[in-house]
Amino acid sequence: MWAPLVLFGPLVVIARTAEIEDLGTTQVQLPDDLLIGAGVSAAQTEGSWNTGGRSSSVLDYSIHGGGLVQFRRSTWSPDERIPNADIAADSYNRYKEDVAMAAKLKLQVYRFSFSWSRLLPEGNASMPNIEGVRYYHDLIDEIINQGLTPFGTVYQFDHPQSFEEEFDGWQSRKMVHKFREYARFVFNEYNSKIKLWITINEPNILCSFISLISVRARARVAKSTDYFTCIHHLTLAHGEAYRAFKEDKLDGLVGANAWIVPARPKTNSVEDSYAAEVFNQQQVGSVLHPVVFGDYPELVKTTTGHLRPAFSPEERKMLKGATDFLSLNVYIEVFASYKKSNTSEKPPSSGRLKLLKAMMEGPDFVSFEPINSKGEATDFDPLFEVTPDAMRSSLLWAWQRYNLPLFVSENGIGLKKGMNEQLRYAYYSAYLRSLVSTVHEFGVNVLGYCVWSLLDNFEWSNGYEIKYGIVAVDYEGGSLNRSLKHPPDFWLSLAEERVVPFVEVPSS
Repeated sequence: MWAPLVLFGPLVVIARTAEIEDLGTTQVQLPDDLLIGAGVSAAQTEGSWNTGGRSSSVLDYSIHGGGLVQFRRSTWSPDERIPNADIAADSYNRYKEDVAMAAKLKLQVYRFSFSWSRLLPEGNASMPNIEGVRYYHDLIDEIINQGLTPFGTVYQFDHPQSFEEEFDGWQSRKMVHKFREYARFVFNEYNSKIKLWITINEPNILCSFISLISVRARARVAKSTDYFTCIHHLTLAHGEAYRAFKEDKLDGLVGANAWIVPARPKTNSVEDSYAAEVFNQQQVGSVLHPVVFGDYPELVKTTTGHLRPAFSPEERKMLKGATDFLSLNVYIEVFASYKKSNTSEKPPSSGRLKLLKAMMEGPDFVSFEPINSKGEATDFDPLFEVTPDAMRSSLLWAWQRYNLPLFVSENGIGLKKGMNEQLRYAYYSAYLRSLVSTVHEFGVNVLGYCVWSLLDNFEWSNGYEIKYGIVAVDYEGGSLNRSLKHPPDFWLSLAEERVVPFVEVPSS
């Protein structure tokens, strides 16, 4: 069961989470108003990277220039053939098949992102790419015609590469103005059809991962303040976009998003409790707190204030209350502990653990370890394990602090070829059951839940090796044909009976 451990201000740090097994094997009833959907992103599925009027994005440049492969290892050759997203799932040409699959599963929500490089290839809202504008109208119309609700993400990592070359992208305050202009264009162009929005997907990953691979591809020397400067400008960009939406008197909800990795204290010590709260505030509080309360959390200012810019009084006023809901991408949780200065640590064992380490560069006294399916600390990323307490920890952390409606915009598990597909459905069953029990027990207001992802897609440094989709895409054979990986019974139970079936975790 849940128990409070230590108070930091008015909020409790949670000592341990409820075991999902407490729910037994019975089916769990979904809240009547909980939306169920799945997501895709332009950069990972569309392809057509240099056609249809689209300009090269920071991702195209970084992947083609070796920045992505260097994220996994230190050496590479320009002649080396490496996976890219040039074609990906070819959703630019096959989007109707994608939407049809979502409809076949009777999903309610289709989450997708707009490509900045496709809509405004020159980065200028007065010079839109008409073919790109029409493409997204066609996609949205198809989503609506198939009976789904479109959920638009304005920006998911793929701004024009020209911004990097002109002024170092998000290291420059100029990007705030550029993003406000871009977001305003997207909002006004598509708001008659979309009423549910996210401005920026995972600012904390964008500033640790995308910035890093761009730096490596361009051979730019990174600075110790890069992450903090990037987060600062993205926060302002979100605020400016939100205010533009409201100034234009548009109808709909606009949310702020973050990748959340909740930390629990490894022991009952005051030091570990402090380390866990620093981790949480640094990893996700620095992203969400400003758009609710208008400034960074005090703990963030105390520990990393010397590394990050400060908001002006005018900026704090603009940011305060600049979100209608909070959008959370939920996967894993960690134990945090207080690290003595002379303590050595093992290097991160996976890409996402590298990203977490990059986010913790400021408060160097915080150590973290992933939590595996047994509730134990591990050196390895639990990529193929079911750890549903991460859902409860994430929802309660955000709800206790911000008391705003929440939307789980990403949750999923990636499997390698040949792995038991039952594991995927055991994962969804466990995480959804955890979500529902948290809603019932604590009164958390959760608007919806989106699977990551609808399709097998380009998964960054993992290329096409790790499959997150509930719909298979034939990359190996080259046909890119879509097919269901599993009979649709699980999704039909959610849609028709509004229950979450129990699915047992396979033994192998």
